[in-house]
Amino acid sequence: MAPEVSRVKREQLRKRLKNLLRRHNDFWRLYSIRSWVVMEMPNGRLYTYYSHPDISVPTRQDIKKGPQRAVHKSPQDYEQGSSASDTVPKLPAITILGRCNELWGSLSQYVSRQSKINIL
Repeated sequence: MAPEVSRVKREQLRKRLKNLLRRHNDFWRLYSIRSWVVMEMPNGRLYTYYSHPDISVPTRQDIKKGPQRAVHKSPQDYEQGSSASDTVPKLPAITILGRCNELWGSLSQYVSRQSKINIL
């Protein structure tokens, strides 16, 4: 039996499910990509989406015989490691030689202050 999920998590799951199915529909509508989705919820309820209900889901033999090599993904392909959004790159130091006027000095100080603020 699955553990009880909070109301907030249930609502988040409902929204993500709706968004995922909408995006699969967009793949067909915008790019003519056929897709079949079957999702089983923790309570056993199934959600399905077929871009072409009259075409059956490809079997393993159909996938192997296909003209292109199949790309298979699993949860390990999406493990949560350090993503690009987790790490903030250090901004390079800006040195302007031969400043012509005070505007360049002010700009340099502003950029230096902003980079220190972003690092904190």
